Amino acid sequence: MADQLQISFDPLNKLVSNRSIPCIGIFGRKNCGKSSLVNILSGRNVAEVAATSGTTKEPSKHHVFIETIGDIVLFDTSGIDDYGDAGEKRVLMTLEILKVIDFAVLVITGNLFAEPEKKLVRDFQEYSIPFVVVHNKSDIHELAAITRGQVELAYQTKMIEFICSENADTAELISVFKEMIPESAFLTKSILGDVIARNELVLLAVPDKINAREGQLTSSQIEITRDLVENYCLTLFIRQKDLPARLENISPFPKLAILPTSSFKQAENILPKEMHLTTYGIVMARYKGDFKKYIEDTPKLSSLKDGDKVLIMQAATDNTSPEYKEQDELQTLINNFSGKKLDYTIVHIFDKPFINYRQFNFAIICGSFLLTKNQVTGTLKPLVELNVPVSSFDMVNAYTRGIFLRAISPFI
Repeated sequence: MADQLQISFDPLNKLVSNRSIPCIGIFGRKNCGKSSLVNILSGRNVAEVAATSGTTKEPSKHHVFIETIGDIVLFDTSGIDDYGDAGEKRVLMTLEILKVIDFAVLVITGNLFAEPEKKLVRDFQEYSIPFVVVHNKSDIHELAAITRGQVELAYQTKMIEFICSENADTAELISVFKEMIPESAFLTKSILGDVIARNELVLLAVPDKINAREGQLTSSQIEITRDLVENYCLTLFIRQKDLPARLENISPFPKLAILPTSSFKQAENILPKEMHLTTYGIVMARYKGDFKKYIEDTPKLSSLKDGDKVLIMQAATDNTSPEYKEQDELQTLINNFSGKKLDYTIVHIFDKPFINYRQFNFAIICGSFLLTKNQVTGTLKPLVELNVPVSSFDMVNAYTRGIFLRAISPFI
């Protein structure tokens, strides 16, 4: 079996690098010089430029090496002020880039910073993306002191005067990149690539009836599988009921088994003690959230007292989705576990409600699978700053079921 599985895989048995390449999005109105800036940073003409506006029809990706930073990926985008049916679709494609970038550059000209720019900045903030504003074509219109002052004060960022020309001085811009690109951008974006080596086998246990409602695997199962394949790992889906019988015939011995939380306890009793076990939820909590903080804070559930306030932050909007139902399941899990009378407050994270976070004794985020890592970090940041314990649904689910320590052990 092992020989058959390994035919299409690289035979090198080494861990995938835990370094990642930062992704930077270049945004702005049509004809503001976004593609020219990409070419200057690249040191070659990789993006199409023209005197007429609207040359860039859809986002394009360019790999660039900057000596003081290293490898980066630049995304050139279409204008945020595009219009008409086709233009609006191009704007939507541009906004999709926000889900994958670590840092943003907003290019403006002629001191024009109006509603399109302000809306884009709100999007940056919603995704917790740090950004810098570049005033291009400053040889035609200089950056006004009042524009710089208003933008830097309102958004607590930096504004750089720039001229896209053959001999452009990029020193200040690159210095700002180096200063403002978050350290997390350089860390692995792989889900399990830093834990599983090439050609090591991972068992993916699925229910005996796979998601009967939709007849397919869950999104997290698909995403984890894709990540393992991209990292040259061996994957084997196996029904839960077949685990004991099949395990003795599997070679190589699995490095890790990933199970649904609901069946973990049963599997723990029948699988070898030396096998690393975890749940799909724990894997995604580690990938999407501050796993170290979750591990530290989740056990504080045991210290909650009668009358303590618990904040549940919901990311899902579809009230028929499994993620939306997590908010009700959480209350049942915690009440049964703690035996305390707790006061729950439920909010949707995108409603931006004004909340006094100091009043809460614990906070939990639901549906974090639907968010980017930046969004999860940004949502929890005000609570972390106030030392309010935070966790995710999946971590709380594991803790209240008594499987927390075994499920996190592969990662600590």
